[in-house]
Amino acid sequence: MAARNWRLIAYVGLGIVLIFLIPLSPRYVQTLAISIIIYSIYVSSANLLTGYTGLVSLGQTMFWGSAAYLAAILTTRGILQNFYLIFLISILSVMLIGAAFGALAVRTRKLYFMILTFAFGHVVWSVAMYSLQHLTYGFNGIRDILRPDLGLHWSMESNVNFYYLTLGVAALCFFILFLMIHSPFGHALIGIRDNEHRMTALGYNTFLYKYLSYILSAMIAGAGGVLFAYFNGYVNPSELHWVWSGEALMMMFIGGIGTFWGPVLGALVFTGLRYWVSAYTRFWFGAEGVIFILVVLFFRGGIAGFLTDLQRRVKPSKP
Repeated sequence: MAARNWRLIAYVGLGIVLIFLIPLSPRYVQTLAISIIIYSIYVSSANLLTGYTGLVSLGQTMFWGSAAYLAAILTTRGILQNFYLIFLISILSVMLIGAAFGALAVRTRKLYFMILTFAFGHVVWSVAMYSLQHLTYGFNGIRDILRPDLGLHWSMESNVNFYYLTLGVAALCFFILFLMIHSPFGHALIGIRDNEHRMTALGYNTFLYKYLSYILSAMIAGAGGVLFAYFNGYVNPSELHWVWSGEALMMMFIGGIGTFWGPVLGALVFTGLRYWVSAYTRFWFGAEGVIFILVVLFFRGGIAGFLTDLQRRVKPSKP
């Protein structure tokens, strides 16, 4: 009962910070908070695939970057300005990309899956860089992406209003993930992660479960990509590069792989330290590497795992 009370207090405190305190904070804090929330959406998509399904992907950026580029092209070319339609088209597009690549990728396992997703991601990056250069502008990227118009009286040019939009989309994504993880479908994914052969013997179509997980992770990554394009106002080929997939894995391991709040904690630590360290040196990636090594050595379950173990230790034993 005491643990539940502390958990409730923590959730209420987090809600107060997110809904009331951050919007009243300086613009720098709001910008940092928006970045962390967007990145946490992206990392949660990788966590669904790696942490809950057991598939380590190095091609998650092709969904993030494709959605970001599509939103940028539709907006800057004057094709569409309706945020809801752009968001829907972007999500459906990455869903189709995920369905096409996933039909091949999820037939492989472990190292082969990782290599194949890396290859798929590199193909998409090459297409954006060279074959579709007339749309993506190659190395220069797409600039001057205006904030979305929601058709309301609140201008998204305001950092506070855009923060609430980002928070709302993130809440929806995490709510969907929560329902899915705690459903029979989510339990089946965890079973496949732990022992796929046993799940096959029990009669589960493991290919279908992994395939649906791959598509859903693509859609969630795409949601983060659309928000990033509007927030950053600029999209370049680095959003499609495999290095960004590696950083998603790094954030996931730091926060806690296979945990619900791990992506948020990982994005918080990773992004916060990047902002802080980059203020003193341009070699911030070295500090990130050191932090990742320390987490792997001393916090095997990431920050979320460490907090869970700490809660178990301080929990009073029953008489």
